Amino acid sequence: MAKSKATIDEHGQMRDRRGEWRPGRLVFLEPLLDRPSDIRGLLRWMFGFPGMLYPWFALYMGVIGVSYAFFTPEFVVMQSWSIGWVLEIVLRNAVILTLWNGVFHLWFIRFRMQGRKKKYNANWMSTNNPTFLFNNQVYDNVFWSYSGVLFWSGYECLMWWAYANDMLPFVGFDTNPVYFCLLMLAVPFWRNFHFYWIHRLIHWKPLYDWVHYLHHKNVNVGPWSGMAMHPVEHLFYFSCILIHFIVPSHPLHMMFNAFQTSLGPAVSHSGFDEIVFGDEMALRNDRYMHYLHHRFHNVNFGESNVPLDKWFGSLHDGSPEADAHFRQVHMERIKARQA
Repeated sequence: MAKSKATIDEHGQMRDRRGEWRPGRLVFLEPLLDRPSDIRGLLRWMFGFPGMLYPWFALYMGVIGVSYAFFTPEFVVMQSWSIGWVLEIVLRNAVILTLWNGVFHLWFIRFRMQGRKKKYNANWMSTNNPTFLFNNQVYDNVFWSYSGVLFWSGYECLMWWAYANDMLPFVGFDTNPVYFCLLMLAVPFWRNFHFYWIHRLIHWKPLYDWVHYLHHKNVNVGPWSGMAMHPVEHLFYFSCILIHFIVPSHPLHMMFNAFQTSLGPAVSHSGFDEIVFGDEMALRNDRYMHYLHHRFHNVNFGESNVPLDKWFGSLHDGSPEADAHFRQVHMERIKARQA
């Protein structure tokens, strides 16, 4: 039987026989570590929109600032362990995750505010599918995401207790403002460096079959898919927060590390290339790199600001040449296992 040909969807997007749409550009790698000599590109990335500082960095800073000022217990309270302040942190994080992921879910999935425009996969989230808990992909993803809240909160509570008891190397804005700001800018790079290596580890077959398979049930991803992980993966994933036991930092640095680790997956797993507002406005999401990881599994283990995939040969840049290359790599692996 002949394979069905590519089609044009209701938004004028070309979709292949699997119903996939591609943005028609290569995966974007942020220039600081990939092209540091491109000064114009660096400035455009740092100060443009969207760019390094706007909108996501600014949004995280706003969420963290409000949480720190109004929804975090006083240090004197956190000097000793008690169920009260721990539950306060857990509840605060559960509410933040619900609001953050919920906004993306309502926009993209529940109300389909932009239909399938700029959606990588033509399908919607699975229902009546025994692969997922409750036979429903969204319910499954929500369940495992709230498991993640417990690990996020557990690591954060440990750090708060340690800060409150002067057990961590500390730096304040008033004593070293340049270092304070540079460290805040460095947090996403550390987080993505850590993510790459943890991600490679859990793609080791014994850990993949035991742990990471749960996340990869989500081939067609949605905002709640990002934090839908096995508890062991949550344990590994949030361990990036422990860097603050070593590096002098302020609790705001720790919060940025923890919050971006928790909230970022909703953005990277939205399944859409852009957030489209009507006919004239759109906000580039640029998460094609990670979508390709869910599509092909053994590519793009990291993220775009630390180009470890490019350096270690696992970067799928979205081109037909990359498709052919990694298809050949996959076939060679199968032959090697069968030999």
